[in-house]
Amino acid sequence: MGRRAAGEMPRVVVHEASGNARVRFGGKTHWLGRCPQGVVTPEQLAKATRLWNEYLAAGEPAASVPVAEVVEVAVTPTAPPAAVACGITVAALALKYLDHAEVYYRTAEGRTTSSVDGIRMAARALFPFSDTAAVSFGPKSLKIVRESLVREGRPRVTCNRVVKTIRRMFKWAASEELVPAETWHALESVAALQKGRSTAPELPPVDEVPDQIVRATLPHLPRVVAAMVWFQRWTGARPGEVCLLRPCDIDRSGEVWVYTPEHHKLAWREDATPRRVAIGAEGQKVLMPFLLRAASSYCFSPREAETERLRDRRCQRQTPLYRSHLARLKDKHKGKAGGRRPGERYTTASYRRAITRAVEAANKLRESEGVDEMLPNWSPNQLRHLRAGEVEQALGIEAANAVLGHTNIRTTEIYARRKLQLAVEAQRQIG
Repeated sequence: MGRRAAGEMPRVVVHEASGNARVRFGGKTHWLGRCPQGVVTPEQLAKATRLWNEYLAAGEPAASVPVAEVVEVAVTPTAPPAAVACGITVAALALKYLDHAEVYYRTAEGRTTSSVDGIRMAARALFPFSDTAAVSFGPKSLKIVRESLVREGRPRVTCNRVVKTIRRMFKWAASEELVPAETWHALESVAALQKGRSTAPELPPVDEVPDQIVRATLPHLPRVVAAMVWFQRWTGARPGEVCLLRPCDIDRSGEVWVYTPEHHKLAWREDATPRRVAIGAEGQKVLMPFLLRAASSYCFSPREAETERLRDRRCQRQTPLYRSHLARLKDKHKGKAGGRRPGERYTTASYRRAITRAVEAANKLRESEGVDEMLPNWSPNQLRHLRAGEVEQALGIEAANAVLGHTNIRTTEIYARRKLQLAVEAQRQIG
């Protein structure tokens, strides 16, 4: 058996003589109760994880129960669990909130948003406290959850996001009268981790992707995805706005076209203004071949890209298709395999994956040709940063703010970071 990694919880085992689950750490044995069929239950594993996290957070183990007491309780009538006496448990609360979130956090198309994924992540972080009464979950418990995320190597912003989601979960529970309002107010006292004042790692800032890397990736992209990259590169639109592009959403009456997405990420706000994307000459050239379709259909279609891919592969085929090949292709379109067909439009995730595969293909070709320099993996949102920097350098931060569609100019400053280059150029000319 290999040695445990640093920070890894010891294994929960079943004591053969008594039939109880136990775990040892800190020089003591922690008994977790009788195993119904000689197998450790998820509730016992959750309890062991909670004790382990408390031990790591406090630097000393929690009090353990002697085995004699555990055996005695196991053979006598059991009292009602504390979670029932105190109301809803943390696990039940998380499930109720997740059911609420899957209905509340939806797009205009009926799809769940990324907020639901964040709530699922918070629910997983609460697993060690799943059998704890929700009313007993206080600031110290929340800090233990946060410290466990830090030990896992989660970035500081992720730890803060999970803590914020848990606080929002208990706020909703208080509004539904599932927990007292005092429980939620107590959790609000847990401050966010500050930069440079915690051991949680920092995420590097999202920077613009160099234009030469984009051009080196384009030959390995499908024609449809390459057009999406060019369109976003010249307009600075969000990846989701590129995926939603339809001919009916574009006003082509002026010299510069104006694209109004059917919905955008901030449309849920009461004071939200309609998002409009200006399309100049370069963007129009990219978009022109994709406007020859029904007005309400999406310009960039995965079905179209897949059809072109299969057609190109068929043209490059060295041997003809035999009857056995045709029969096999026919069977692939049946059952579950047939149900996995390309959608009518790209999503931000499929758009990003297509770029990742293209970067991998480009690097594989470079490696076979003996090129040492590999292309870094990049995301569609870095194209938005690239356009923001170009507009800021040419026309200023306010123009970049208008192109990106931000309401706050401080948000634009996150994208446009060429002020140092402007300062160096100014000193070169007048210094």
